[in-house]
Amino acid sequence: MGAEVVACGVVLGLGLSLVVIPARNRRRSRVRTWFDEAGLSGVSLAVIGAVMATVALIAGALAATVIPLPSIAPLGFLVGSGIPIIALASARDRRRQRARALWPDVIDTIRVALRSGSTLTDAVTTAATIVPREWRSAWTELESNLRRGSDVDSAMRRLQRVLADPIADRVVESIVVAREYGGTALPVVLAQLGRSVRRDSAMRQEAQTRQSWVRHAATLGVVSPWIVLALLASRPENREAYSTMAGTLLIVISAGVTAVAFIIMRALGTLREPARWLIGGLSD
Repeated sequence: MGAEVVACGVVLGLGLSLVVIPARNRRRSRVRTWFDEAGLSGVSLAVIGAVMATVALIAGALAATVIPLPSIAPLGFLVGSGIPIIALASARDRRRQRARALWPDVIDTIRVALRSGSTLTDAVTTAATIVPREWRSAWTELESNLRRGSDVDSAMRRLQRVLADPIADRVVESIVVAREYGGTALPVVLAQLGRSVRRDSAMRQEAQTRQSWVRHAATLGVVSPWIVLALLASRPENREAYSTMAGTLLIVISAGVTAVAFIIMRALGTLREPARWLIGGLSD
């Protein structure tokens, strides 16, 4: 009977591992992709985690110093944990906006080079002269790899990983498919892609301009109550009132309501970004 229990436990453990380990790997892959899209493709997750923990500790200490209440230090730590995420999300959005504005010119450069009779390798490396500064090292590496005779597919995949952008995915996939299957319509495909990116960029720019007030209102709505609390906590009698159980509960509930309102306002003021469907060929 004992052997049967042990055998069942081993089988159950193996079954759970078959479910948990792939799910954990998928989550890690999604996290890695998100940080790549924020421009941290060369930074390990351990370093990012250490920096985020440091920021959270500093935020907790500063919050406890500015508002000397027992409940503020933990809340400051939680807010500090979210500050890097918010900052990286904003950097990710700005990075995508810049890429969306620059990709049409890069696409046109590749298309014109192909039209003039250049090889695919020459056409891709020609675009290195107009790419922005943050892409320069990745494009230089691509050009160096292609000049040394490296496999075009693997070199393009590395570029796709570093740029971490939906439009880059589409451009790379178009080039890889055209090379693999010998397609002759790549210039036409790139021309259509360039027009599509320009239209999308123009529409998104107009919508983001109109929704900017929502994002500003969300930031103001989050900051204002805590400035008032800091002013109130400067008086000893107010600190005593907020240090009670009722005062602590009030602060915690207010923090939760503020967080929910901020998330909702940010969601209303942010356009949904296109999903990166074409990243199956990238390695973790």
